Amino acid sequence: MAEDLPGLEALEEGCPSELAARVRAARAAKLEADVAAMQRAAAGLPPGTPVRCAALEAAVRELAAREQRLGFHARLAAEVAERFGTCGAGEGAAGAMRSPNGGNSTGQLPYSLDNFAYGSTPYATWLKVLSAAGDAVEAAMATAGREYVVWGSSCGWLVLYGALTYGWRSRGVEILACLHETAVQVAAQLPAGGPPGSAAASFRCGDLLLDDVSGAGLVLLADQCWDPQLAAAAAAKLGRELLQGALCVSYSGAALETVMAPEVAEAGSVSGGEPREGMGGGADEVGSGGGKGRAFEEVAVVRAPVSWAEAQPFRVFRRL
Repeated sequence: MAEDLPGLEALEEGCPSELAARVRAARAAKLEADVAAMQRAAAGLPPGTPVRCAALEAAVRELAAREQRLGFHARLAAEVAERFGTCGAGEGAAGAMRSPNGGNSTGQLPYSLDNFAYGSTPYATWLKVLSAAGDAVEAAMATAGREYVVWGSSCGWLVLYGALTYGWRSRGVEILACLHETAVQVAAQLPAGGPPGSAAASFRCGDLLLDDVSGAGLVLLADQCWDPQLAAAAAAKLGRELLQGALCVSYSGAALETVMAPEVAEAGSVSGGEPREGMGGGADEVGSGGGKGRAFEEVAVVRAPVSWAEAQPFRVFRRL
């Protein structure tokens, strides 16, 4: 086991200072590897992409430094425990979800502590996922004013990727105030600039179930640890609000692949029966399509590294 964890052998030998040095060295090496991968990925973007490499690197380095601080995780744990630690099964979470910006839960769902597991996604992984969707991303964001929205935006990593790479109007929604505040602070520290027409990132502290995505061309769901009830509610909301051709990126996709188009679901409810579902493609196929009456079709699946796994599946869906 000591070979798997940098510095563990030193701790077992009673040398905690050596352990700390080894851990710091391992973290520094990982950060440099992530930055190098980011630089390579950005260099491979099509000519004319308004990527702001210096600002991206500054954001990645600052966020990586913050997430390694003990105080960061202490504040995160304290807020989760204070606001959600008493939400049990069947208990509405309206009182626990108040945010500084007035975003409250609908009161329909309790949020378990599992929803608040912390992790991060490297820039190169994010870009690989979007590239797997091909022309569908460009088509989804082609209309002027279309937004790129991240539900569960944490410290703002994924939001800043979109704003600083493509100049998209990018918005993050995060229910935890401590993570939201970190995103706002880091964004404010970034170098000013950007090509004409590029948009800045914005952040809202509140419940994603109260967020309006009717103007979004791309929605990324940080749903790896979401409760099934939350994932289903989010998917149903996306099915109601997104325009045809809009894309959703999910770390799970289970809820999106089953949600029915609102008009089909309504017809099934009125008739008293279940709408007929067609057969979709396999989970690992690109462009597998969707069943008859479904709200979304799957256009890509890709596996890439994240902070908690070496080959996390990402699934990209398009609103039909």
